[in-house]
Amino acid sequence: METTNSTIYTIGHGRHSFADFLALLRRYEIEFVCDVRTAARSRWPQFNGAVLAEVLGEHGIGYEHLPECGGRRLAPPDELARGLDRIAELAAEVHVVLMCSESQPLTKHVRERRANCHRVRMLATPLQARGARIIHILPNGATLELDETTVSSIW
Repeated sequence: METTNSTIYTIGHGRHSFADFLALLRRYEIEFVCDVRTAARSRWPQFNGAVLAEVLGEHGIGYEHLPECGGRRLAPPDELARGLDRIAELAAEVHVVLMCSESQPLTKHVRERRANCHRVRMLATPLQARGARIIHILPNGATLELDETTVSSIW
């Protein structure tokens, strides 16, 4: 499934309060959160899957957990492709953000910035290849766009 002309955002919940996280979603007019963590749980209770789905729903934002797109366990290629297809399907209809826990998409190495999160290479690269524009929302509200294929990664 192609995602041509779709914009897909990414975000890491990090240590945000729910109010700050929601403010970032509102700022970028996000309508749907795709939770791309292998397990939808966090040491911060507001970001546990069931809680997050309920509270986002109360604010008119959809939620779906896509564990096949998680970075802790690499899914078989057909499962990952199914998850990417689901993201593309949603992005064709609404403003979507891919969410995991890692707040910074890139490391801050002086010599070579590397992927700090699986959203960068494992998910963004194939979505860009399908024609999507990928925008990473940073913790301070700024955004980052880059050619994902130029960033070193373990994924």
